Amino acid sequence: MCQTDFSGYPDCREDTIKALQVATNLGMDSNFRFETPLMWVDKAQTYELAEQLGGPWFVNLINTHTHTCYMGVRNQTHAWGAGCGKCPACELRQKGWEKYNSLKQKPEQITRKNGLETILNLFRKRR
Repeated sequence: MCQTDFSGYPDCREDTIKALQVATNLGMDSNFRFETPLMWVDKAQTYELAEQLGGPWFVNLINTHTHTCYMGVRNQTHAWGAGCGKCPACELRQKGWEKYNSLKQKPEQITRKNGLETILNLFRKRR
């Protein structure tokens, strides 16, 4: 989930996730917490985080085994992954990939060990 650079679908917004959490807790008579660590991180930052957590192989894994195209196109491949290249999801992913590749300054190194803690701290600072 990412509200930072989404194409307008309401299910990507933080308010939707909060409402789903409330409904789930009421329906299950429990206290679940929905975590959305990428909510306030754009696509370029997500690629950077993936690289820092798992190296280039992890970025490649994301590009070859994840899919965001709204048209469902999987047989057209690009540097940023498979998709039609024209729908809003593909455009956002392509722009994020291009921005990620153009970054000259790297943020603080994130290791696998401190990755989740670092992500959560980044989100807390943004709120």
